[in-house]
Amino acid sequence: MSAILVFTVLAGFTAASWLLLAIIDNKQKRKAMNQLLQQFNGLGSAGNLAFSSQEVLKDVIFGLDGLQRKILVLRKLDNAAFHSCVIDLNEVKSCTVKKYYGTIRGGELAIGKLDQYLKKMVLHFELNKGLPSVEILFYRDISNTVEEIPGLENKARNWEIILSKMCAPVRKIV
Repeated sequence: MSAILVFTVLAGFTAASWLLLAIIDNKQKRKAMNQLLQQFNGLGSAGNLAFSSQEVLKDVIFGLDGLQRKILVLRKLDNAAFHSCVIDLNEVKSCTVKKYYGTIRGGELAIGKLDQYLKKMVLHFELNKGLPSVEILFYRDISNTVEEIPGLENKARNWEIILSKMCAPVRKIV
């Protein structure tokens, strides 16, 4: 009888410990996301941007200002550092989804799926006038799981369609 009691107490303690760790982890993730959102909103306000649509990913937020034809991209680098850039759609030559794969040895594809070798997936902007290209990170094997690839690829493809249409040269009617 006492063995059952000891087992029950240990199981309860273990479950409570896991629950506490999950709560702490969720609180830290929420705090990090709020910090990213505050930084993003501040940059948007400072740049007089009004976002018609936004995408919130794991460590990246970007928003489209359709009227000004600009995209604000904010990426969290570490606990306190951020990197931001503004993409002017008037300067974009093309917008495509690019996938970067790691090394695949001969015969490995017969065993596993191609997604297992995916290192990162980005929305790639090729710019005019020799400006360096810009990429928005949608998937990175270090911070995402293979199961997330289909959903993230759908999001990236949808943005590719929307932004490619916006980047098309505007024809003037004479």
